[in-house]
Amino acid sequence: MKFFNYNTANAFAQPSVQGWLVVFVCGFLTVCVIGPVLCLAGWLVVKVIRLLPMDSLPAWDLTALSTTGVILQVAAVFGALLATLMVLGLARRKRQESRIPGHNPIIGDFEHSPFHKTWHAQPVLPNGKTVRLSAYGLRPSDIQTALWQKFIANFDEMIAAATKSLLTEPHPLQGCESVTLTPSGITLTRDGRLHMGFEFASVPENYWESEADEPYPTASFTPALELKSTEWLKHFG
Repeated sequence: MKFFNYNTANAFAQPSVQGWLVVFVCGFLTVCVIGPVLCLAGWLVVKVIRLLPMDSLPAWDLTALSTTGVILQVAAVFGALLATLMVLGLARRKRQESRIPGHNPIIGDFEHSPFHKTWHAQPVLPNGKTVRLSAYGLRPSDIQTALWQKFIANFDEMIAAATKSLLTEPHPLQGCESVTLTPSGITLTRDGRLHMGFEFASVPENYWESEADEPYPTASFTPALELKSTEWLKHFG
């Protein structure tokens, strides 16, 4: 006989009464199994201690019924606490993963994350490739939209300036025959600056022994979209 007819993955994908009950029962039964073992071990310890010549040992006269009652109470509290913490964790994760779709006439479709108070989009660059675009706010503001338009208008010049700075020796890829940088992620900051991360293709391709050694090229631009700095960061993966 099945007491619960549900898909386990779906039950724990979001907060639900059914999921709460499952975790409560698991926590309750866990204490009910471990509790008697611990009580038996404690009873044996007390029996051994009472055989020793000690005058101040307190008298612990617990009946089986009272001990069972204590175990059941502890099991109920533990199960309820465990299930509640699980539901709160799922609710927090659901808020973190929540996305509200929107559309901007210049940037295109975007998603707003209420938990992080940011929006994210994947607009198409003049080179025909998409890029991960992120910024703070409910939606692209007029200032952010204008900055993006200016970036698109000056795309070639900005990429050329960043590429020249990043590939000026010394740099981590100077041993390669050729290196091609492609924008992969762009962030519009609160103070109007633009940060850009790049993917790169190199010859030879297997230049790094492991992914952890692979660097991450970045460039930072001022609110006027003038190149401020470039840097090769360590891989975050």
